[in-house]
Amino acid sequence: MAPNDNPNETSPMLESGERDTRKSVKTSLSRTASIIHFFLGGIVSPDAVAYEPIEILLNTEDEKERDELTRQWRNHKLEELNFVGIVSALLAGVLTSTGSWPNILPNGGPNPVSVRATFYAGIILALFSLLTSASQTIRLHRMSAHRDAPLRIRRLLRGPHGHPRKAQIYAWQLPVAFLTAAVVCMVVGMFMLVWSATAGWREAGEEGWWNENSKMAVAFTVVAVASIGAFLAGHYSLYEDGED
Repeated sequence: MAPNDNPNETSPMLESGERDTRKSVKTSLSRTASIIHFFLGGIVSPDAVAYEPIEILLNTEDEKERDELTRQWRNHKLEELNFVGIVSALLAGVLTSTGSWPNILPNGGPNPVSVRATFYAGIILALFSLLTSASQTIRLHRMSAHRDAPLRIRRLLRGPHGHPRKAQIYAWQLPVAFLTAAVVCMVVGMFMLVWSATAGWREAGEEGWWNENSKMAVAFTVVAVASIGAFLAGHYSLYEDGED
């Protein structure tokens, strides 16, 4: 019997094909898990840029380097909080001004309750983003005034077994989370506003649905969807999941 006639043997070509298939499936599953993690928490709190720097500064053996890494994390966090606070204030101002936007409804009536509620929710979220940014900035400045500031900051961040506390990881991401939610509320509210103007064309005496309001809604949707897609694609290209 020829060697390849043994039914218990597997040809090298078949083994190679099976390995390639398993590798392809594993890579696909890993990519899918990465995308899911990106949408669930990666936009607000990517592990590689939020968790790992804190873990490194907590577990560095050299004391001088540990203090230097702590100061570096503090300085960058203060700059981040300052930027988020400014953007939150600007967004809150824009959302507050939505009440004075020109009325685009065909019947000239007030905006739907759902639109107004979405805009008001965005205002609250933007204000809390501003509030948490200010609160955390003041907290870091006061801790930095202490003689043992790096040590006190590490005590605040440290959890069991030298790992960062998860509560701290999410707490320091609250300003960005509030800001992201406020932006989502504004975008959703704008979608509802422009499309609500396409309803009631019969009451307005229009001959058909395809009028100026419908054209505006379609144009807005095309630009908005393209912008959202470009943002997500660009953000995902910069996303790190912490895996080598």
